[in-house]
Amino acid sequence: MLQRIYERIYEDRLRSRIVRHDLPVGITLILTENDLLAPKGVKRLRSFVSWCADIGIGSLIVYIAVVMGEPLVDGATSQIIDRLTGTDLVARIYARNDSGVAIHPLGECDPKRAPKVDLEISIGYGGKLELTDAINAILRKVESGEVSCADITQDMIESHLLFKHNPDLVIRAGGKHLTDFLIWQTIYSELYFTDVNFTDMRRLDFLRIIRDYQKRQRRYGQ
Repeated sequence: MLQRIYERIYEDRLRSRIVRHDLPVGITLILTENDLLAPKGVKRLRSFVSWCADIGIGSLIVYIAVVMGEPLVDGATSQIIDRLTGTDLVARIYARNDSGVAIHPLGECDPKRAPKVDLEISIGYGGKLELTDAINAILRKVESGEVSCADITQDMIESHLLFKHNPDLVIRAGGKHLTDFLIWQTIYSELYFTDVNFTDMRRLDFLRIIRDYQKRQRRYGQ
């Protein structure tokens, strides 16, 4: 009990330091299907969203990696969506299917009370597929004569990507390897690998991640 009191005092002091400095405008959180399907998985995700809202982070993209090519993928995706549907989260869910990606709205946004965090959740729709879909969309425009090959620029490719945010910080929970998610958008993002599994992450761990980000000198590829 006493330890928890000390921990809470430390959390509050750490939070007060964090909010006085530059915050990441957007965060990407990398999880696995097991993180969300664990008994405490969805509850921890709700907590993570609330932690972001508490310190003023307005954009969060969550990627849930699933093992592609396995017969259980569709079942895992459905289970994840079902569990998320049973929460009060407001988000856009993107789930990979045979034709590319399907969009599932999650929750209802109250016009009088907009969500503090713009939340997007991608289930198995990784960066390679996103980039491939963008290139195919541009090629169809070339074939139709809408644009020419000379018109293709980085800006055009970016405009055809599904996810428009360039997150300042990518958090890989409980793993040592990144996925291909947002391979275009995260080229200059700061990376953080947690020492704890996602379901064991505490508010204190989250605040330490943000403080670590604030202490870094960003070089943007230089």
